[in-house]
Amino acid sequence: MIETRAQPNPEPRPARAGAHALRCLILGAGAVGGYIGAKLLAAGADVVFLARGQRLASLASRGLIVESSLGNFSTPARATSALDPAFAPDVIVIACKAPALDSAIEAIAPAVGPATRILSLLNGVVQLEILARKFPHTVVLGGVVHGALTLRDDGVIAHLSPFFSTTVGPVSGQPDPVAEDFIRLLGEARVDAVLSADVQRDLWSKFVFLTTLAGATCLMRASIGTIMACADGRGLILQLLDECLAVARAEGITPDKAAMVAYRRTLTERESSLTSSMLRDVRGGRHTEADHILGDMVRRADRHGLATPLLRIANTHLQCYEAGLV
Repeated sequence: MIETRAQPNPEPRPARAGAHALRCLILGAGAVGGYIGAKLLAAGADVVFLARGQRLASLASRGLIVESSLGNFSTPARATSALDPAFAPDVIVIACKAPALDSAIEAIAPAVGPATRILSLLNGVVQLEILARKFPHTVVLGGVVHGALTLRDDGVIAHLSPFFSTTVGPVSGQPDPVAEDFIRLLGEARVDAVLSADVQRDLWSKFVFLTTLAGATCLMRASIGTIMACADGRGLILQLLDECLAVARAEGITPDKAAMVAYRRTLTERESSLTSSMLRDVRGGRHTEADHILGDMVRRADRHGLATPLLRIANTHLQCYEAGLV
């Protein structure tokens, strides 16, 4: 990450000789999309944000502002509510919430050309299947991000964790030069960025973890540490994790062993204040990604005839919550 404390913003790095700057269209200028966009801009990419409403106005008036323990950053940003036909993106980054996926696909469709890559930064896995059906001749990239980010009411992206990492790779598993360039640029901006040879496994590993984390913390309305302090807390969390792992294996996925060891440790840390972003949405009275995460895991379990009682209880709990929203 480029440090800018008490310094003017750095000039963008020039494109490599004989090549244009990587052109990126980012749909979703919230916490994740805005943070990734800021890093790409710092490394010299040509970035346009597709935004609307208050976020569009904020980007136009204040630009991108990131506050982070790893270094603050601010820069003007190009943002629009309508696609510019003259801007042909190399990569379209989808960084919206799952409920907005259908409208996101409709919005980006006119910008998808024969050489365009579409990178999904959504949690879960079903979006990859949806994108492959909608854009059968387009290279789809999957992305996994780790790090706590939030978009404050004042338009500032606050980085809340002492780390941020991203893993990106082609869903096909075949080498892709645009994905390589994307990761290279993030690395130049001092982001912990990895090019994955098996991004589906990486996405499924996080999918299993996130379903367990969201299911447990939303069902109990509590942090991991609070749940672990209960007599049956550890057993319930590990049972939910095992149910999700069974679904992954039935789908032909063997989650990454090292990642799952780390995730299991995170899910059973006794002093942890960790909650899921889904619980934060529940506490804020907002719609959640429950159907995209827990609902999808349940539907996959059904296809394989798997008994997943805790997963179903957690999913039903969130369905009742969603039904109660006006």
